Amino acid sequence: MENRPRLWRGFLLGMILLPLNTLWVFYLESIGGDGPYVSTISLFFNVIFIMVFVALANAAVRRASPALALNRGELIIVYVMLTISTSIMSHDMLQVLIPIMTTGYWFATPQNHWDQMLDATTPGWLLISDQDILYGYWNGATTLYQSRVLEAWLSPVLWWIGFVFVLVFVLICLSVVFRPVWSDRERLTFPIIQLPLELTNPRTSLLRNPLMWIGFGIAGLVDLINGLNYIYPSVPSIPLYLDLGAAIHNDPWTGIGWLPVTFNPSVVGLAFLMPLDLLFSCTFFFFYRKGMFVVAKATGLSEGYGWGVSEAIFPYSNEQMFGGFIAIALGSAIIGRQYFRQVWLRILGRPSEVDDSREGLSFRAALLGSIVGVGMLVAFAVHTGMAPAMAIAFFAIYFLLAVAVARVRAEFGSPVHDFHFAGPDRTLAVVLGTMNIRQHDLGMFQQFYWFNRAYRSHPVASTIEGLQMSARGGSSGRAMSAAILLAVLATAVTGFWAWLHYAYKEGAASAWGYGADWFGGEACARVQSWVGDPKAANFAAAIAMVVGFGISLLLAAARTRFVGFPLHPVAYALSASWSIHLVWMPMLIAWLVKLLVLRYGGLRFYRRVLPFFLGLIIGESIVGCSWSLIGLIFNVPSYNFFGF
Repeated sequence: MENRPRLWRGFLLGMILLPLNTLWVFYLESIGGDGPYVSTISLFFNVIFIMVFVALANAAVRRASPALALNRGELIIVYVMLTISTSIMSHDMLQVLIPIMTTGYWFATPQNHWDQMLDATTPGWLLISDQDILYGYWNGATTLYQSRVLEAWLSPVLWWIGFVFVLVFVLICLSVVFRPVWSDRERLTFPIIQLPLELTNPRTSLLRNPLMWIGFGIAGLVDLINGLNYIYPSVPSIPLYLDLGAAIHNDPWTGIGWLPVTFNPSVVGLAFLMPLDLLFSCTFFFFYRKGMFVVAKATGLSEGYGWGVSEAIFPYSNEQMFGGFIAIALGSAIIGRQYFRQVWLRILGRPSEVDDSREGLSFRAALLGSIVGVGMLVAFAVHTGMAPAMAIAFFAIYFLLAVAVARVRAEFGSPVHDFHFAGPDRTLAVVLGTMNIRQHDLGMFQQFYWFNRAYRSHPVASTIEGLQMSARGGSSGRAMSAAILLAVLATAVTGFWAWLHYAYKEGAASAWGYGADWFGGEACARVQSWVGDPKAANFAAAIAMVVGFGISLLLAAARTRFVGFPLHPVAYALSASWSIHLVWMPMLIAWLVKLLVLRYGGLRFYRRVLPFFLGLIIGESIVGCSWSLIGLIFNVPSYNFFGF
């Protein structure tokens, strides 16, 4: 309760830092072109960087004048506003949306017919089709601040800002309902918030712990040396990446495909927070899926490793992953059915065992907000020409997957959860067949690609963990919900402005890397293949989804029936993710170290060494992100300590 009266200072500091953070993410992942791609990892390194210095500054203020220091509730609000800022401006949201708005008409040719395709499938008020407006955008040497240019952008930008605001609001409503049962009844640990909770605790001893500074020094030294090597190649480097797949030349083993081995210290530190069985399971299923690619190559059913952006290919990893995540979402609802009965009683105003007075919204408001919010999103889709049934199916699948991602965050704390190319757009196209879907619906699948291409920085992570941090820190859930929504609006406005200002000044075609047109071209090429070469329903892919769903349920049943069963259903679904390639080795290292720590030192020893692993995260965040700031200040390429 003591945190509530002064929360306005958290809002104020958050609003001061948020535009700077948004611009920084824009620079890191778009303008700079070399990363680090901070939004592709579960714990955003840029936010940790900022919060470490906020915590140090707050500690200095506390020593000089305790009354002026921020309390925990205020610091938590700052942290969550920065995470939602990173999520919205990320490599999987605005950085995909704006290219989709600008690529199709500009890169249309007599061969690809993208302009004709967009005319037939997509409402013009969501895109920029005027060639004069696009010329300035792609070639630069002009300015955004012309009445004709501003008028052309105003309508689509406002539509999309309103859309993302409603989308995140529904995610808050879902988080309000699911968070208490996962936290208070199932006792899930929300591993990723352990470090942020320490940094937002004004009385934390973490930054004074010698083990933390040892971990900091090791991770920081690695990035210091590699950063110097990037500038001065004569300086020896410490290799952190090796592709074993490139050394395999004989069939069918070439079906393994990409097999990188990475050694990022921060990912080892983050993985050390995860449950032991989940670490083992994720590594096990990663190699199980690699084996399936070899089988596919050996049998001639496919060429092995591949993702099938537009079409499903054997062994249908994306489809199995989709089925697994649906099982996770539905399983969460089934496990908590007794709790949800009490929630329903609370909504009806009857005596109930649950209390929503400290939640982000009342349960009644969350239910009504979900209904109204989803209704608005469906109405938006229908207004664009999408069939009502298709729009309902699309958003039903999206929010089911959002619940699954939230569950992964709450239980697993995985460093990655990208879920590439398995969202509702691709799933509906594969299961129903593109020949059975209206062209307008396929066109809107393209427009919705920006928040469904991958879920690495899914905003549900900020909503569920923000509310959990608020509850753990004794702060106001209502204030947290308001802070998230305020951050969404501020980030969307800042993000659109920054991108367009820079594009019209420097030219999107030459100002930064592939991000300016890659995602838009990818989306256009996909819908072009759907419209130009329609396919029947893929029954094999649909069966694979059912198989993935069934295997996840069987694994969950085995864990219930057999004590100590080592394989976890969440890991089965997550192991098919693209980004798991970048973290499987750090997860294996963390599993081995954590196993030894718990077996020979017990829980007490684990708690004693934990600051060392948190130090690995902090050290790489500080030194690694500092290189990007050097690159920004001196306008030179900088060392990328975490790729995508």
